[in-house]
Amino acid sequence: MSADLDMRYAPELQKLVDEAHDLIPLLRAGSARGEEDRTLVAECADALRDAGFFRMNVPERFGGDELDIRSQVAIIAEIGRGDASAGWLVSITSAAESLGALLPEEGAKEVFGASPDVYVCANGGNHTATATRVSGGYRVSGRFPTISGCEIGDWMILAVVPVVADGEPTGELLSMAAPPRAGRIDRTWNVAGMQATGSHTVEYDELFVPDSRTVAHGVSPEGGLTNFPSLESFAAVAHRSIASLVGAAHGALDTVRATLDKGKPLVDTIYTNSLESPVVQQWLGQATHHVDTAYQHLLTAADIYDAARAAGSMSREDRTRARMHGTSALEAARQAVLKCVDLGGTSGFSSTNPLQRYWRDFEVGSHHIHFSKFVSFEDYSRSLLGTEPAVSVIH
Repeated sequence: MSADLDMRYAPELQKLVDEAHDLIPLLRAGSARGEEDRTLVAECADALRDAGFFRMNVPERFGGDELDIRSQVAIIAEIGRGDASAGWLVSITSAAESLGALLPEEGAKEVFGASPDVYVCANGGNHTATATRVSGGYRVSGRFPTISGCEIGDWMILAVVPVVADGEPTGELLSMAAPPRAGRIDRTWNVAGMQATGSHTVEYDELFVPDSRTVAHGVSPEGGLTNFPSLESFAAVAHRSIASLVGAAHGALDTVRATLDKGKPLVDTIYTNSLESPVVQQWLGQATHHVDTAYQHLLTAADIYDAARAAGSMSREDRTRARMHGTSALEAARQAVLKCVDLGGTSGFSSTNPLQRYWRDFEVGSHHIHFSKFVSFEDYSRSLLGTEPAVSVIH
């Protein structure tokens, strides 16, 4: 039996969430193999692509859906309920598409024109690569670490690459698009969870990238980049990934609820069925409420981001408030997962039990640097007090 929750989505959104829900058995069936292979299994990637979940943030002019943030996080959470890594990868392509949309029209058509159902991965700016100017474009060399989905990727956004001449920086900065498989994929992703994201290293050696697939960035007086997503845009990008982790908590709840419904005994007590215990009932109720609470924070933040998108700008107060709701979503989800692990008992840590995978995936994913509660709390508090922010312009 599942632990379904009624989020009261609008009918058109509920239809999309139901389509994601239909993929949960397939995603769960492939999760162990994906973890072992350190990449999303082909049938799961194909199913997500065929369902249109790689096109959620592709511009409408290229046949994409360009869904609002509320819709995207609702769908991603349901995918994460099946497999946290799969949800994470869908969130990553949605984020990378925001960068891809900055390309010149010719380059954007090359990326999205053949089909809107493309998987676009991206680096977060942490790399050792450089670009050298040549006729008609640039030659790029260097390593890009932790590229989620690089093995299923059709395109990769190489963000904030410095230009060099004779080995010295020129001060120019570029973002550009290239196929990840045009480079060498070094399978460096060995972590305790989220293994199926396949977040390996991509290395290029003198790869030619034409001008049509490059975006030049200037540097503003405040130290930010021009022609680059804003701070609030990056917060919304991170929020999509939070959705996959809220979904993982829901998946953990599904798993433990199914175990309890089968009549799992409570050892060393009079209860032959754990659900007869009032404390187990309370623990299950708390876990369910924590998941519900996580969704409420997730959707509240999504609505703030969508309102800002509609208005064309976002205040510092709204940005920090939305980010705090994301932090609270993760905290509620973490409490849910911990309650589920308690309810699952020792058997929940068996390598064949999906509960331990949800737990590991959640803990690894939720410790991503852009989810730091220390940063979000300080950013929010400084905003409330009207003091200068401590976050960098590029975040």
